Amino acid sequence: MNFFTIIIIDIIFISALLIYFFWRDIKIKKTFLNKRKKLGYVLIAVLFFIIFCGIDAFFIEPWLIVKNEIEIKDIKISQPIKIAFISDIQIGNHKKTAWTEKMVEKINEIQPDLILLGGDLIDNEGTFEDESQYLEPLRKISDKYPIYYILGNHEYGIGSQTKEDRNKQTGDRSQLLITKMKDLKITLLRNNLECPTIKNQKICLFGLDDIWSRNINFDELKNWDKNLPLIFLTHNPDGIKIYPINQKIPDLTLAGHTHGGQIRLPFIGPLGSAQIQLPKKYYSGLNDWCGMKIFTTVGIGESGGQIRFLDPPEMAIINLKPQN
Repeated sequence: MNFFTIIIIDIIFISALLIYFFWRDIKIKKTFLNKRKKLGYVLIAVLFFIIFCGIDAFFIEPWLIVKNEIEIKDIKISQPIKIAFISDIQIGNHKKTAWTEKMVEKINEIQPDLILLGGDLIDNEGTFEDESQYLEPLRKISDKYPIYYILGNHEYGIGSQTKEDRNKQTGDRSQLLITKMKDLKITLLRNNLECPTIKNQKICLFGLDDIWSRNINFDELKNWDKNLPLIFLTHNPDGIKIYPINQKIPDLTLAGHTHGGQIRLPFIGPLGSAQIQLPKKYYSGLNDWCGMKIFTTVGIGESGGQIRFLDPPEMAIINLKPQN
């Protein structure tokens, strides 16, 4: 049981206990709340709201999968292409095989033309087990749909971009994942370009290694046929900042990493910090950076704790539309 789990359960328990005491005091004559019943009822209502939020954040929202549909127009293709984009599964500590099964079921409902996995497929936060085993259900769809993936900071066990924190790694487990994904027949994009044929038309994919790994290069972009559309995959949204200025810009950049903050509050926005240089508006959704379209998914798993509030796990459906 991690720190955040303990905090949430304690908040729910203490709130329920306070409701009991407040309700009791309202009924007992001459007590403080008996003389101020309206205040007592307001306090009880607030505590009920806190309990509801705690239950939602821990027991309900993390176990949802919502579909977030995005339309990208004027792509140089002749037929529409539907992409299922999933990032930050972070399988292992909080979610295991059953969660991957649920993802696979959702993918089969969507029936995409292409599946892209945006890194942090495993959690790698101190466990000693091979978490890649929980991705086994992907075997059911690896022959059915073309699937590509990139690596994230969690595969490398890197929890921060700062020099001091980079030394506090949980261990590089990228090779374990790579071995498993090769067995599942799922293709790794690691600083390389692939141009698969989707619905009798070619589309190019360039996947960047995680920028915190400091093992990145764009050399293969020179092989990109500029007459073909390009999707740039970077686990960390900051990857768009280092895209080569001498290259034609991609038609779309897809990123993850942020989890949308995991907790989003009205008028405040994301609470969790993803330690990225881009402003917080880039934590989720479709945005523009220096003329480049970038979509950041809030991801489908959790980091640090099994908590989400007003920020449910999502499976992004990217609909590429042909030029008119």
